[in-house]
Amino acid sequence: MVRMGRTYRACVFLALWVAGCTFDRDAPVSKEVLLQRAAKNGDVAAVKTLLDQGVDIETRHPGNGWTPLMWMAVRGHAAGVRELVARGARVESVDTKGQTALVSAARWGRKEGVAAMLDVGARIDARDNNGWTALMATSFKGQREMAEFLIDRGAALESRDRDGRLALMLAAMKGHSGVVKLLLERGASSSARGPDGDTAADLAEKNGYPEVAASLRGHRSSAKDR
Repeated sequence: MVRMGRTYRACVFLALWVAGCTFDRDAPVSKEVLLQRAAKNGDVAAVKTLLDQGVDIETRHPGNGWTPLMWMAVRGHAAGVRELVARGARVESVDTKGQTALVSAARWGRKEGVAAMLDVGARIDARDNNGWTALMATSFKGQREMAEFLIDRGAALESRDRDGRLALMLAAMKGHSGVVKLLLERGASSSARGPDGDTAADLAEKNGYPEVAASLRGHRSSAKDR
């Protein structure tokens, strides 16, 4: 098996070489790539040097479309976020999914990055291509701590995505009981309905989370009694 693997790799290498590809490990790397790497690693000194040399502060990763500011935020490098914004980085730039640096940092659970973005004026309820806010994304992923942080900083509980779903519905349909409890405690409506007429409890039940559905219905009943 090892021999076959080596033979296969050798064939691939030969085919690429015949096609004209080069494999020079000492080939120069563009300054744009160096800026991306520096931001990814939180190397503020290197970022400053490259920007002083005129590298575009909005240079983007060819795959996900991330800017240096997005890398800094997602990696939780608060000092780097402040430096880039002070240098003119656009706070509300979006990647290929329509996500701002704040939304991406929230999805990755980087509280330091989210806090830094909020401190430089990022919109907490900015939406991606699906109409999701940071709170919706973290609710869907079951990130209770991040969801609580966002709510404490003013995230809207009743915003709906492009499909008409609330953060509570997204958490319920994935069975994230901790997030569901948090959202209910903070005032999310358990009686609200989505575009198909389903409540969060209905969505939890349909997706195989009867205990979450029961807790939502119990909260709804107790709310009526108050």
